[in-house]
Amino acid sequence: MRTQANRPHFHVGSAGNPAQKAEERPKSQGDRRVAAGDHFEASSAQASGGKDKGKTPSKLKGATYNVERDRNPKDVQAWLGKFARHNDLDFVQLQEINGYHKALEKIPGYHLVTFPGAKDHGETGILVKDSLLQKQAMSIQGEGGGWTTVRGGHAPPRAATAVKLAGWLQVVSAHQPPSVDWKNGLPVGPKNRVSTYKSLSEKLLAFAKRKIENHPDQGLLIGGDWNEPASTKGKWSPGWIAQQAGMKTHGGVESHGHGKIDYAMSYGARVSNVRAGPTGGSDHNIVMFTVSRPKGKG
Repeated sequence: MRTQANRPHFHVGSAGNPAQKAEERPKSQGDRRVAAGDHFEASSAQASGGKDKGKTPSKLKGATYNVERDRNPKDVQAWLGKFARHNDLDFVQLQEINGYHKALEKIPGYHLVTFPGAKDHGETGILVKDSLLQKQAMSIQGEGGGWTTVRGGHAPPRAATAVKLAGWLQVVSAHQPPSVDWKNGLPVGPKNRVSTYKSLSEKLLAFAKRKIENHPDQGLLIGGDWNEPASTKGKWSPGWIAQQAGMKTHGGVESHGHGKIDYAMSYGARVSNVRAGPTGGSDHNIVMFTVSRPKGKG
């Protein structure tokens, strides 16, 4: 495993025409690409942008939200900021955000953890309340070569964003590629999409196993848009990751016609009050939950 230090960016704008989907034409970030590896990290000072206030509550309010591409960044910023503040959210796992980095970083009281240097140019991220203790920002880089889109473009391999919050909860935001299904326990679909899905699943499983083995007293929450229900059985599926790592899935919330594909899996923490919120202009609902540290831990 190769580890490369890299600074997560907070004020990175999109390049090119914002109305062109990132899946169809990945947005270039110049020379900020990083070498392929399991992950690369940043120090806590870099990750928090100097805003780390050090609070360590034993209960956190979280959410996962696929923002959807091709929207007005100001609309995304205004709605998500208002919603996060109104619901007193401590963090939001975000997907499809590589056109909104600059706008999301301007939300008062929060900062964005993302990695434009990853192969997907920061397609996932985590919006974090400024007051929380934050450490170990990290990008978990999948491989698989990416895939050819329906319009003949190239979509890069997916990467997941991870960060440790409140001193006890490792939070990961993931987004798996679409058009992959499971039949007879095996993934089927376009070859490159399947290989990309497999790769990120394997990297997420390896990450989960390392965290659980090395920090059994801490919590782990991996959530996002899986493009597959939690009930799916078979190798490389989200349910397979959870089973192999000894984690629990927290699905069961309908997500705006997409089925039950936006959810989290956890270890070493209690996840409760899972519910779907509004779409906020996206084609996905925001899905909210409460994460609690079990008594006697820490």
